[in-house]
Amino acid sequence: KQWYQRRVAITAGGLEEISEDERVRIASDFVKSAPPGEFKEVVNDVRVLLANDKLLTRASSVFYEYATDQFTTVKVDGEDTLITKDGSLDGSKRFYDPNSSKSFTYNYLKNEASDIQEEDRDADAEKWREAIQVALKPYLDEFFPAHVTAIYGKVEDDQVSITVCIEDHKYNPNNFWNGKWKSKWDVKFPTAGGYAKVEGTMSAQVHYYEDGNVQLLSNKNVEESIQLSSPNEGATNLVEYIKKSETEYQLAINENYNSMSNNTFKALRRNLPITQSLIDWHKLHGFQVGKDIMNKS
Repeated sequence: KQWYQRRVAITAGGLEEISEDERVRIASDFVKSAPPGEFKEVVNDVRVLLANDKLLTRASSVFYEYATDQFTTVKVDGEDTLITKDGSLDGSKRFYDPNSSKSFTYNYLKNEASDIQEEDRDADAEKWREAIQVALKPYLDEFFPAHVTAIYGKVEDDQVSITVCIEDHKYNPNNFWNGKWKSKWDVKFPTAGGYAKVEGTMSAQVHYYEDGNVQLLSNKNVEESIQLSSPNEGATNLVEYIKKSETEYQLAINENYNSMSNNTFKALRRNLPITQSLIDWHKLHGFQVGKDIMNKS
């Protein structure tokens, strides 16, 4: 698979020359580097490379890190939710869905939820969490048509903590590309309201692999203080800040991409030969010059 071509080439003989711990480390690195929408394909390739399911089981410890980092989507009773660290109940396979207030066990390889159970919400945080969820929906419906959102809320020591996780993706393997957008917003403020500290992280990742292997991975962190005197006012102010931050970030990505397309990529591109056509390297061995080159190499 082309996702690992630029990283390291491992043959069956090469695997026999390194320790099992090193093989597990390399396999884990491959899994953690899997592009969005290609987790199963990468795991299948790693299984072939390892040729040892016991070692694959050891490497599977990174499945949790990958799924939570990617905000992997899964259906719970027919509705999409996210696999996140904020929703993890045991740091392994048990997760909480704040949309339905249900917990479930997650199967990483099958991308399925099972053993679904009702859970209690944090009543003190719910009015803030629900207000943000309602205020955020129109913005997400307009700009992220396939979005999946999980908003977590809790109160500890008279402090409200709200975490907003947003994910949207489009996978198009038939045309050799996959892409994902995700952002996370941590909001903390006193239970009486006032000013909240907001910390946001936005990320865009795209993989294009038709006759090549190109990835875009971009991240941006922001921080701000906003007023939350009431749930409705606070939710409105937070959504406005999220919208402003994400719009500025996306415009910056577009501007940077145009600059790279017009300058950086052109500088890297090789000029065509005098024939003004690409060389078919597969047919090169049929010509005398190709035979000469192959004999000398």
